[in-house]
Amino acid sequence: MTDKGSAQELFDAIKTIVDNYMKSRKPAAVLVGTYTGTAIMVGSLPVPMSMVTGNMVGRLSSGDRVRLLRNDRGREYFILEIIGKPYQTTGGL
Repeated sequence: MTDKGSAQELFDAIKTIVDNYMKSRKPAAVLVGTYTGTAIMVGSLPVPMSMVTGNMVGRLSSGDRVRLLRNDRGREYFILEIIGKPYQTTGGL
């Protein structure tokens, strides 16, 4: 085997390790899901409401589509918006 072939094998091994690490780590991401009344479905994955925060949690209705920010490692989800519903604050100007 040549040095060039060995270098390519090493590069491929490092790339595989990094790819697997990033997949298992669940880096922060913006996701879209649908509220079912008890959880938010992101694809086929249910996110329990105990993992969801944000000041719009109390405004959710079953069937609402939401945009979520998943924190690093996927242990908490923050509701950025309820898609199609304007955000309103009480009081103010």
